Amino acid sequence: MKHAPKLALLVAAGMASAGAQAADFEVSENTTLTLGGEVVLNYLYEKRADGDNSTKFVDDGSLVILGGSRDLGNGVTAFVEAEFEYNMLGNNDDIKRDTSILGFTGDFGEVAIGASDNVFEDLISDAVDPFENATLEQVSLTDEDSMITYYSPDMDGFSFRLQGRHKNEGTNQSSTEVSLIAAAEYDFGPVALAAGYDSRGSIDANDSDNEFTSQDHVVGIAAVAQLTDRLEASARFAQENDQAGNDKDFTAIAFSYNYGAGDLYGAAQSYDPSNGSSTSQVAAGVNYEIASDVLIFAEYGNLDRKLSDGDVEAGDTDKLGVAGLIYEF
Repeated sequence: MKHAPKLALLVAAGMASAGAQAADFEVSENTTLTLGGEVVLNYLYEKRADGDNSTKFVDDGSLVILGGSRDLGNGVTAFVEAEFEYNMLGNNDDIKRDTSILGFTGDFGEVAIGASDNVFEDLISDAVDPFENATLEQVSLTDEDSMITYYSPDMDGFSFRLQGRHKNEGTNQSSTEVSLIAAAEYDFGPVALAAGYDSRGSIDANDSDNEFTSQDHVVGIAAVAQLTDRLEASARFAQENDQAGNDKDFTAIAFSYNYGAGDLYGAAQSYDPSNGSSTSQVAAGVNYEIASDVLIFAEYGNLDRKLSDGDVEAGDTDKLGVAGLIYEF
C-alpha cells in the first residue's frame, strides 16, 4: 500500500518486504519461508486526450509474494523474494513474474540481484507519490530488470544506493545496454533529503574501439518533512535530459494527513517540456481502513494533457477518477 508515510519509506532499508501481514514459517533453526500478497480492485474512469473515454472495473495488480531467508552465520543473511501478478477478476488466466530478488544483508549493508526497484524511483519519484493510481507524470527511468544493487548501512543519518543494469539486446544479443543509477539520502530527523541520478543506459556502438554511446540521463532531488505527528509534506525536482535538446522538468509538492482511520493526500506538479507547453497537474485522494489490512480509497487526477501539445499522444490520460479496494495478506 502506498499510504505508508513517505519519510519512513525514504529512510528505510532496501531489503524486500512481503507485505505487512505476510506469514513467516520457520522450517529449520536458521531458515524462514514467507508467504504474502495483496488484492487490488479498481473502478476506474479515464478521460483521454483524444476524447476516447472509458469506464472499467479492473484488477490493478493483485500479487502473491513468496520469499525466504537463511542465516548464513558471521552476521550475514541471505534472502530471496518473488512477486507473481494475477487477475483476481478472472478476465485472463495469465500469471506473470514481477519483482524477483536474491540478496545478502549484514553489517556491510545489502546486495540485491535481480528485478528490483529502481533506486531513483525509490528516493526521488516516490517522495511525491502518495497515490495508489492517480500518480502524476514521472520521468522515464531504466527498466527494472537485470539489476545489481548495493544499499549502504546507515552512517549517522547518511546512506547511499548504487545500482547497475546490464542487459544483452538484439536478435543475436549483439548489443548491450548498461545503466548506472545512484541515489543518496541524509536523515536529519524530521526532514530527509535525497538526490539521485539515472544514466538510463548506454548502448554498445559495436565499433572497432567498443565505445559506449551515453543515453539521456535523469537527475533529481527530493525532500520529505514530518511537520506534525499527522502531517507530512514533500517536494521534488527532476529533469529528464534529451540529446536532441528536448528536456523535461518536473517540479512537484505533495502532502499526506493522517486523520485517524486513514489519510487525506494530494500533490501538484509543474511539467515543463522544452518542446511543448507547460502544464499544471494536480491530484488528490482519501483512504479509509475499514478493517485490519483492508483499505478503500478514492482518487482524482487532472494531468492537463491536450493533443495540440506535441508532447502528448492520443492514448494519454487527461483526467482520471478511481475508487478502489486493497486487501493485504
